[in-house]
Amino acid sequence: MWALVIAHLLVLLPLLQASVEFELHGNVYPDGYFYVVMNVGEPAKPYFLDVDTGSPVTWLECDFPCQSPKHGPNDMYKPGPSNMVSCEDDRCVAVHKDLRVVHDCSKNPDRCDYKVRYVEESSTGVLLADKFSLPTSIENRPNLAFGCGYNQKGGQDQAIPLDGVLGISGGTGDFTSQLKQQGIITENVVGHCISIYGGGFLFFGGDSNMVPTSGITWLPMAQRTGTYYTPGEATLNLNVQQEYPVSMKPMRTIFDSGTTYTYVHMTTYARLINAVGITLQSSSLKRVYDTALPVCWKDIEPIRSIDDVKNKFQPLDLTFGHGDNQVTLEIPPENYIIVSESGNVCLGILNGSQKGLQELNLIGGIAMQNHIVIYDNEREHIGWVRSSCDGMPGHAPLIGSRL
Repeated sequence: MWALVIAHLLVLLPLLQASVEFELHGNVYPDGYFYVVMNVGEPAKPYFLDVDTGSPVTWLECDFPCQSPKHGPNDMYKPGPSNMVSCEDDRCVAVHKDLRVVHDCSKNPDRCDYKVRYVEESSTGVLLADKFSLPTSIENRPNLAFGCGYNQKGGQDQAIPLDGVLGISGGTGDFTSQLKQQGIITENVVGHCISIYGGGFLFFGGDSNMVPTSGITWLPMAQRTGTYYTPGEATLNLNVQQEYPVSMKPMRTIFDSGTTYTYVHMTTYARLINAVGITLQSSSLKRVYDTALPVCWKDIEPIRSIDDVKNKFQPLDLTFGHGDNQVTLEIPPENYIIVSESGNVCLGILNGSQKGLQELNLIGGIAMQNHIVIYDNEREHIGWVRSSCDGMPGHAPLIGSRL
């Protein structure tokens, strides 16, 4: 009897310890997004999904219940009647809770309607469920809920090589939570490593071998008012001989991988441009107009890569906490500048007030490059450590970290 029980446990052990790991594709510039290839349906078909820690809903471009213009590179997902999730389903309740909308089933009880809003975009759809083929050591095809996005407005109006969004913002019904609910992972943990050269990797589960066992800087998540990952307020300083305070007061911050660049309040933005300009006065860089981004500089000769120009800029320090409990994320120049196709260097930090963000500041993917960033929803904290994010190593080699 005991031999049978032990054999049964040995069969279950790989499932209980499984982690889910994806290769990332894309880059900060010129693509402006990072995505994973997700295989969905029966038979499974590939879809390119933007990795977004700021979205609670995973959705695919879809043509139900009405015809939608096609924007993505792959064939639209076509649901059947069995894929529909009803309004009374717990998964619909979770999505409405994450989106902070009233759960009202009086109009369409047989389906789950939703609308997810982003900074400049929105997606309207209905909730579905289907098989997802996951890249694990054992065969896993869980039935997961996701959105059928039939009406995209804003950034999706123009054709881009993406089929939808992978929502991993830490809500009760997001992709990571569903993986834990179905026993695919044992802990609600998700992380990513974005390479400065493009690509990288994404992982789910606290036992991924891509997470280093030491050297991680941890910071408690602030009390949530939504499904965003926020470590609370921070100050931004230009790291020179005497730190120049760029932000005049603590800033409300959100870590958002789905936002390519970093967005700060207009006052902070103006002070940042002024501070960077002062540090460049003795350099060969001069301000120039470039269609890539609002603030750019040219050199005597066209700039070929960030490595050619990053030493002309100074690091930024994003400091959380107060007094002896401060934690600093150092943002090196290569994590806030890009080299445009015209051979100029441009500032990858933008004016968030122009996007209607008010006092909110978004730490975008550019600032997280060459860092393993971990969102631990079990212990309610965020961690990071510098690392080379090239490819999908068994253990990402550490570059070093500030503790």
